[in-house]
Amino acid sequence: MESVGRLRPRWAGYAAGAWSVVAVGVALYWAGGGDAGSPSAGTRAAAWVIAAFLGVGGIMAVSSVREVGRQMPRWWPLTGLWAACVLAAAGTFGFVMNALQLVFDGTVDDWPRFGVEVLCAVGAALLAATALAYQRATAGTCARCGRAHAEAGTVRVPAPVSPAPRAVRWAAYAGALGFAPYIAMKTTWALGGSFAGIEGERVVAEFERNGASGLVLTLERYGLDFTTLAALAGVFLLMGLTHEWGQVFPRWAPPLAGRRVPRWLPLAPAWLGALTLGPYGVVGSVAYLLPPVLGLGGLPHDGLISGWSGWTVAACGIGAFAAYGVALGAAAWSYQRRTLPVCVSPGSPGDGSRGGP
Repeated sequence: MESVGRLRPRWAGYAAGAWSVVAVGVALYWAGGGDAGSPSAGTRAAAWVIAAFLGVGGIMAVSSVREVGRQMPRWWPLTGLWAACVLAAAGTFGFVMNALQLVFDGTVDDWPRFGVEVLCAVGAALLAATALAYQRATAGTCARCGRAHAEAGTVRVPAPVSPAPRAVRWAAYAGALGFAPYIAMKTTWALGGSFAGIEGERVVAEFERNGASGLVLTLERYGLDFTTLAALAGVFLLMGLTHEWGQVFPRWAPPLAGRRVPRWLPLAPAWLGALTLGPYGVVGSVAYLLPPVLGLGGLPHDGLISGWSGWTVAACGIGAFAAYGVALGAAAWSYQRRTLPVCVSPGSPGDGSRGGP
């Protein structure tokens, strides 16, 4: 087998190592009592452990692109890289909601916290890329497509266009349907109606008190809630991940019609959404929605979100995020596997130079 460092770009491992230095510094800052970035009580208590795991992940990232990576037991770098990747992915919690607020409001509630979320998203991507490349290289498979074939004389071509398996498509439909109560609630308020005993005027007044931007307030006046627009965009993404038009631009998307959709274009927002909305919805459903129903906890009491009407409002949002986030993760995984480029021999039927697909 060729040297690990020659089978893939070396910069990813070094970039992940450099990232870990910054991430460890943030964790040590929290361990020392720092507040910037709004660490939770659990994060602060485990800051030293987090710093250790991230540090090991960075060391293994650099080792994976050097000769020393071949001299270690294979599971050492893989365990260190994936453990650090999971921790980094957990730190992206809330990224999507803050990003939407930034787009529509021009600001976020907590800039240091948003900075930590961006940092974690970058780190998760770098660590995952490094781990996958090392895993392929040490398994003797192609670093580009993950399959076993002769390394010399091959070209990389797009995978055949195909829809997601039926089970994944049904999961996507369920995830999209999970947004129906949320969209109905938000649209009712935007049109000035009442939902769960809460009037639309009160919702708009709450927006104004919280300093909503002119764009958000203008959309509300025309019966459009910005989170409804974001939900519809999310449903569009989910459908694209599971249908063929998500791999090749369709005729209704000129002038790109017929061209391949870059894999990163749907996968980047899909994985960010799955890693943030999914855990938020699932954990929120178990820890926030279920206790009042089972008589194990009280009802919410926070402004508009109070009593059973407030619980209903929270259920429309949290339940939607749970269903959508899980479906989005399944669709992203399927799309990533189905669209993985294939390496073929030059001049073979699969080579685009001879008119192959």
